[in-house]
Amino acid sequence: MKKIYLLVFTLLLMTAAIAQQKSDSLIVFVGKKIEVKEWPEEPVKTITDTATTAEGIVYTTSVVLPMDARYRATYEILELIHGSYERDTIEFTVFDHYGVPAFSEYENVLLFVANENGKLYHEKYQYFDLYKTTNGKWASPYHSSEYNHPYKDSITVKPEKISFEKDAWYATGKMNKKSIYFRYPSKYYAFKANKAIPLYGNYVKDLFKLKQQTILKARGYF
Repeated sequence: MKKIYLLVFTLLLMTAAIAQQKSDSLIVFVGKKIEVKEWPEEPVKTITDTATTAEGIVYTTSVVLPMDARYRATYEILELIHGSYERDTIEFTVFDHYGVPAFSEYENVLLFVANENGKLYHEKYQYFDLYKTTNGKWASPYHSSEYNHPYKDSITVKPEKISFEKDAWYATGKMNKKSIYFRYPSKYYAFKANKAIPLYGNYVKDLFKLKQQTILKARGYF
């Protein structure tokens, strides 16, 4: 029985150590876009079969096409939130199944970048668009999808009332009512001239905590 307890304890320690190492590899920062450009991968040809004929060996090849579009992103680091990075600009690789990365639509974002043996990769699809508040801080409006993650029972942060600067709004003119209802609940947004104007959101510290308790937890970082 003691051996079983010792084994379980050892496994728990190893799991915690691995999670800590992965957490340490994560770079989280408030960034300002410098450039996001496509960086296509070359299709890979592979030999899938061979056959011997009178003329010799015949090779059958196939072409492996990348499933994701690849981009190269360069950002100015305005504020380092987590991890270690010494320069004030950062360049990293982005893979996105849907094409142009959604975060590139915004000038300022909270980004999550993984350092894998010295190579930097965007943590797939993870970001928050950021806006200045009237008290001079960075914050992001309430996001329904973040608060309805499968790990939502782990969430301890709550949206709070925030006074955003006037550039914080989302266009709703081309959206149907169902989409507007889900993405911009009236409890957290006001509506004017085909715009959803945020009334609630979270500051950067809680945005990071929200990711820690949901998607980053699911991916083994925390």
